[in-house]
Amino acid sequence: MKLKDKRRSRASCIILIIIFVAVLFFFSLGTFFSEDRSFSEMENRTLTQKPEITTKEVFSGDLDDDVETYMSDQIFLKDALMSLKTCCDYFSGKTYQNGVYFSSDGYLLQRYTEDTDNIDTNISYINSFAQKLEIPIDFILAPNSICLNADKLPLAASTDNQLDTISHIDSTLADNITLFNAYETLDDLQNNQGIQAYYRTDHHWTASAARAVCDAWLSSSGYSGTDSDYVYNSVPDFYGTLYSKAPASFVEPDTFGYYENTSASYEVKYISENSYSYSLMDKSYLETKDKYSAFLGGNFAQIRINSNSDNDEKLLVLKDSYANSMIPFLADSFSQVYVIDLRYMHFESVSELVEEYDIDRVLMIYNVDFINEDQNFVWLE
Repeated sequence: MKLKDKRRSRASCIILIIIFVAVLFFFSLGTFFSEDRSFSEMENRTLTQKPEITTKEVFSGDLDDDVETYMSDQIFLKDALMSLKTCCDYFSGKTYQNGVYFSSDGYLLQRYTEDTDNIDTNISYINSFAQKLEIPIDFILAPNSICLNADKLPLAASTDNQLDTISHIDSTLADNITLFNAYETLDDLQNNQGIQAYYRTDHHWTASAARAVCDAWLSSSGYSGTDSDYVYNSVPDFYGTLYSKAPASFVEPDTFGYYENTSASYEVKYISENSYSYSLMDKSYLETKDKYSAFLGGNFAQIRINSNSDNDEKLLVLKDSYANSMIPFLADSFSQVYVIDLRYMHFESVSELVEEYDIDRVLMIYNVDFINEDQNFVWLE
């Protein structure tokens, strides 16, 4: 190699080292001087705070792990870096990140991989619970967006068919459980009526989808539909949970929507917290990224809702977060609605609560992916 070429090669290496050190210094300095964040709206989770340095942690080696987690959570401009990485991956030809497919029409679709063993275990707990009751038990089973919008997936996408899962669940449920398959209602809503059934950037269905499914279930169960004087409200710039997994500047936000019944009155008791509210919406969440938590203020172990409905039946709802946007409609259809989320209630027998609360009907509201992955149905026992 000529002397001139050697000098040019050496200069290039020096420049690269300087750039690397400068970037490292910039982010280290930025992380050191920026104020620690306690919560990430992008990831919707609590962030690790600065670890306390003790002799025990130093010699045990735990301090290294704590510092690594802290630096990962608090690194300067973390959200922007995540978005930049996603954009680079996407424009290099990748269509999949963190379990999410970048799909047509701006949809982010969460991959579904069936876990038949876990599904069967969960259904066995549900069946065992149902056998203890002598009241009507209904099960609204909602497919996820990837099922209804499978035609939007990229060509290389690999995912299991949720319609097969729904058919399997239907065949294994106890005879005294009436399954309501929400797929046909959602398909009609989106593909025939032209109304968006799922958010593009979030894993939940829209309030319009929740209302349509609630109407269809009420009608199939012998009740009148949601014919109250509802006002629809919309809130722009909603980036949901799937965007948090695959954030990118090119993804357009959703418009978040919710219905309000202008003629209804409610008393909402959060039983474990022993607190009350007189609205089914916590509108403070509408100012945050996590707008979906405006329904009931999020997820809680037990809620009791009293309303001015003419129907004096008591309904118990066992649910995941999909139900949160449907519960306002149910509260207008039943004078008393109890809500239980098994993810947060690990201390009481649900069948005993059915007797204690003098429940007239049980309604389970779950999405397919929840039945596929959740580990909390054991608490039904």
